[in-house]
Amino acid sequence: MKSNALYLFFKKPLKAGFSAFIILLIISQFIAYQKYLINENEEKKAINNQVNLIKEKLQSLVMYSYTATKTLAYIVERNGIPTDFDKIAIELLERNKYFDVVELVDGNGFITHVYPLKNNNVIGFNIITSATASSGALATIKRKDFFIAGPVNLRQGGVGMISRQPIFINGKFSGFSAVVTKLSTFFSDLNINTSIDNHFIYQLSRVNHKTGKEEFFLKNNVASFKNFAVPIEMAFGEWKLYVVPAKQPINTAIWFSLFGFLLTLIGSWSVWYFVGQSDRFEKRVNIKLHQQESQLKKIHETTSQRIKKSESSLNKAQQIAKLGSWEFDIEKSKLSWSKEMFRIFEKDPKYFKVTQHAFYKTIHPEDKEMVLKTFKDSLKNNKPYKIIYRLKFDDKKIKYVHEQCETFYDENKYPKKSFGTVQDITDRKKIEEVLKNSELLYRSLTSNAPVAIFNVNKQGDCTYVNEEWMKYSGMSFDEAMGKGWQNALHPNDKERVLQEWQETILNNREFKSELRFQDANGKTTWLVAKATKLLDANNNLYGYIGMASDITERINNEKELLNYKNNLEELVNLRTEELNEGKEALLNLLEDLNFQSQELEKEKVKAQSADLMKSAFLATMSHELRTPMNSIIGFTGILLKEYAGPLNQEQKKQLSMVKTSGEHLLGLINDVLDISKIEAGKLKVSIYPFNYLKTLQKTLDFLLPQALKKGLKLKTEISKINITLNSDERRVEQVLLNLLSNAIKFSSKGNITVKVDVFENTLVTQVIDQGIGISEKDLNKLFIPFIQLDSGLSRSHEGTGLGLAICKNLVEKLGGTIQATSKKEVGSNFTFKLPLE
Repeated sequence: MKSNALYLFFKKPLKAGFSAFIILLIISQFIAYQKYLINENEEKKAINNQVNLIKEKLQSLVMYSYTATKTLAYIVERNGIPTDFDKIAIELLERNKYFDVVELVDGNGFITHVYPLKNNNVIGFNIITSATASSGALATIKRKDFFIAGPVNLRQGGVGMISRQPIFINGKFSGFSAVVTKLSTFFSDLNINTSIDNHFIYQLSRVNHKTGKEEFFLKNNVASFKNFAVPIEMAFGEWKLYVVPAKQPINTAIWFSLFGFLLTLIGSWSVWYFVGQSDRFEKRVNIKLHQQESQLKKIHETTSQRIKKSESSLNKAQQIAKLGSWEFDIEKSKLSWSKEMFRIFEKDPKYFKVTQHAFYKTIHPEDKEMVLKTFKDSLKNNKPYKIIYRLKFDDKKIKYVHEQCETFYDENKYPKKSFGTVQDITDRKKIEEVLKNSELLYRSLTSNAPVAIFNVNKQGDCTYVNEEWMKYSGMSFDEAMGKGWQNALHPNDKERVLQEWQETILNNREFKSELRFQDANGKTTWLVAKATKLLDANNNLYGYIGMASDITERINNEKELLNYKNNLEELVNLRTEELNEGKEALLNLLEDLNFQSQELEKEKVKAQSADLMKSAFLATMSHELRTPMNSIIGFTGILLKEYAGPLNQEQKKQLSMVKTSGEHLLGLINDVLDISKIEAGKLKVSIYPFNYLKTLQKTLDFLLPQALKKGLKLKTEISKINITLNSDERRVEQVLLNLLSNAIKFSSKGNITVKVDVFENTLVTQVIDQGIGISEKDLNKLFIPFIQLDSGLSRSHEGTGLGLAICKNLVEKLGGTIQATSKKEVGSNFTFKLPLE
C-alpha cells in the first residue's frame, strides 16, 4: 500500500516537480559549496607552492653562500690573499647563479678585492665604520661564523643580501670573505618579476633583533596583509616571506551556485515532464568531480618533482664540500645520514644499516671514547660542540673528519633530536703535516747555525731566536719574545739601537748596526747585526729576519792596536829628548827608529789585511750558511800552514780541532740543504754519459787513506771491463762516497768489497763490509732523515743521520732503487741499482 501511495504521490507532476526542485537545489548548492572549498584550497596551494619554492631557493642561497664564503675564507686562512682572486671569483660566480659579486675585506673592515669591478666600485669602503653595514659585520665577528645581512641598500644600486664568513688566522680576526646577491637576481631565477607580476604581491623581510622592527626588502606595502606572513627558519635571525594574491577574483563557485539553481529549475521542470531524467544530471556531476580530482593529482606530482630536485641540489653541494649531515632522533634512538655521509664513511647505502653502534664502529679505536664523551657532555650541558677525530677502514686507511653537532630540547629541557655535519678534512691535515715538517727543518737548521738568528714581526715584536742568540744574550727563548729582546741590549747602546730600528721600519729599509749584548752577569759581547724584510706573495711586509755575528775579538784587537800606537808615540818622544844629548846618540836613535818604523809598517799592513779579510767576510755573509763555514775552514787552514807566524803544538792541536769541527758542521749544513732541496722537489740532476768504473776508482782512491788508517782493505769485483752510465756523475759519486764512508766508519777489521754487475740494462752495485752490523728491528729506520740507531752508534760515531736518506732520494731521483741487508756482528750489504740509460 505504501509503495502505491508513494508512487501516486510522485506521479503528480506538481508534487514531483516541487520534490525534484528541493532535491536538486540541495544537491546543486552542495556541489557549489564543494567547488568553493576546492577553489579556496587551490588558491592556498598555489600560494603555499610559491612560498615553499621561494623558501627552498632562499635556503639553497644560504647553503651555497655558506659553501662559497667558507671555501674562499679557507683559501685565505691557509695561503693568504690569493693572487688569482679574479679566477677564483669567476669560478664561484659560474658555479652559483645566485651570486652577483664576490668580495674580500681586510682585518680593518676595508673592501680590498671585488669581482666584477664593473658597476661595483666599492673598493676602499669600510663596512665596520658604515652605519648600515657595521651591525651585520660586528655580529659576524662576534659569532665567528657565517652570517647573512639584509636588506642592504647596495652602493652599486638595488637591494640585496650580503653573506659574510669571518677569516681568523692564528686566532686573530683578519677580514671577511663575502658574496652579494641582488634580490632582483634571486627573483629572476624564480622567473618572477616583482614589478609586473599580476598574480601575486611579493615581499621579503627580516626582523631587526635589536629594535624588533621589521625591515622590508621591496617597496611593496604589505601592512594590511600580516596574516599572509610566513616565518622562515634561519640561523641568522627571524625572516618573513609574503606572497599575497594581487586581486581577489570572484570565486567561480558563485557561477556553480547560479548554474545549479538554473539547473534545478530546468530539472524540476523536466521532472515535471519527464520523471526519471535526473540520472543524466548526476552523471555530469560525477564527470566534473573526476576532472577536479585529476587536477589535484597533477598539482601533487609537480610539487613532488620540485622537492626531489631541491634534494638533488643539496646532495651535490654536500659532495663538492665533502660535507655530510646526520640526524639522530633521541626518543626513537634512530640515526639517519645524508648521501654524502655514506661517501665519507665509504659505505654502500643498499647494504649498510645506519645505527649508533655501526657509526661508532667506524671511528678509530683511540678516538672512540673521546667522541662518545663529547656527545654525552653536549647532551648534559646543552651546548653544541665541534671536534676532529679519525676514521679507520678495513684497508688500514685513515681519514680525518671535522664534526659539528647541536641538540634541540622540548619545553621540559629533555633532548629530542641532534643534528650534525661531518666534513672530510684529510687533505687539510696532510697540508698541515707538511707545514709542520718544514717548520721542524727550519728550526733544526737555525739551531745549528754558528751565528745568531732572529725573527720579528712588522710591529717589532720578536717571534723566534736560535740557540746562538740566547748564548750571546744570556736570555731564555720565552724571555726574548715580544719586546723582551730589548733587555739584551747594553744600556749604553739601547737608545741608539732602538732609534735605528724605528727608522728602519719607518723608512722601509734594511737594518744594519754594530751593538753590544750584556747578559745578567755583566758579560759584554760585540755583535754586527743585519735584518732584511720578509714579504708575502703580494709584496706586503709581514716581518724581518736577521743575523748577528760575534765581533768581540775584532774590537779587542783594534783596542790593542790603538794602545800600541799610543805607546809608540811615547817612545818617539823619549828618543827625541835623547837626540838633544849628542850627535852619536841621534844617529843610533835614527837607525832604531827606522828599523822600528819598518816593523811597525809590516804589523800595520798585517793588521789592515786581517781587518779587510774580516770586513769582506762580514760583507758577504748572507742567509747562505755555507759561506761563513767555508771561510772558517779556509782561515783555519791558513793558520795551520803558519803563513801568519809560527804556532806551538797546543795551538796546532786546538786549530786542528776547530777545522775538523767546522768541516763536520759544513757537512751537516750541506746534508740538511740537500735533504731540504730533495723534499721540496727542487733538486736538479744533469744527465750525461760517463765512465762509471773510472768514477768508482776515483772514489776508492780518495777513501783509501781512511781505510788504511783503520787497517781495512778495499776490494772490487767487477764483471765488465768498461761500463758507460747515462746519469748524473756528481750525484752517483756522492752516493758511492756516502756508502763507502759508512762502511769504513762502522768497520774495525776485515775487508770492504765493492761488487759491480750489469743485469738486463741495469747497473747493480753492492757495498759489503764486515763491520758491526745492524739488528733486524733497526733496518727499517736506515733511510729516515735525522734518525740514528739507538744501539750505541750515536754515541761512539759521529754523524747527522742524513747520509742514507740522501742516498735513497738521489738513487730514486735517478730512476733507481736502494736496499740494505745486515746481520749483527757479521756485517752489512748496501745494494743500489741504476738504469744504464
